[in-house]
Amino acid sequence: MFVIEFGCNHLGKKKNIKKMLDFFIKSSFDMATIQLLSKEYYLKHPGLFIHREIYKKIIDICKKKGKKIGLSVCDVNTFKYISDLKFDFYKLLSWGNTNKELINILKNKKKHIYISTGKSNESKIRKSLNYFSLYKKKTLLHTPMTYDSKELNFKKIFHLQKKFKINVGYSNHNNNSNTIYALSFYNPKKIFLYIKPNESNKIKFPDNDHAFKIEDLETLKKNYIECLNCHQNKNRVVKEIKIFD
Repeated sequence: MFVIEFGCNHLGKKKNIKKMLDFFIKSSFDMATIQLLSKEYYLKHPGLFIHREIYKKIIDICKKKGKKIGLSVCDVNTFKYISDLKFDFYKLLSWGNTNKELINILKNKKKHIYISTGKSNESKIRKSLNYFSLYKKKTLLHTPMTYDSKELNFKKIFHLQKKFKINVGYSNHNNNSNTIYALSFYNPKKIFLYIKPNESNKIKFPDNDHAFKIEDLETLKKNYIECLNCHQNKNRVVKEIKIFD
């Protein structure tokens, strides 16, 4: 249901990676991603780059604990640096969702690929999905990049499912946690959530404003499931009423 994302909120520091990884290992969440961005991004933010051996260690720890670890990726050149590592799944960031070379490399991994839409219009989404033709292990992610709740357009989850005949999830970039509960009505296949260490009031992280503190995540998940159960019970009641009409 939920996939937690470290993003670059580790700030390239081992102690932050350890905090988020320790939480993930002990938590009820079973899927997480670590992020790898473009060369141009790391030239501007060199401190956020983490070395290959750290990615490898994260994978090893997760596998030993029975957790699934994925890679969020957007760039061919940086991906080649760790492309031989055994990630369980991939998230294709919207910056690279029409990069045919990268998509072909990811498909050859034969792992599930989550395709972020970002600000892509339907023409670009169709182009991206055309590159995934006949590839079955894929899910589209509705990814509204806005802090304005009125612009989240959750109905688009249903629209994309119907238009492209594909499973659709949600990638959160909004800073209002209540929108996650509203999302339960649309029941996306997966919900991707950025996380950050608890002391984030003192630090500005790359995905700071739309990331959840790790101490709040279990409560958020519990409340979401309760909302989801309310919708499911409502559907069951409606079906029962129709039977007796």
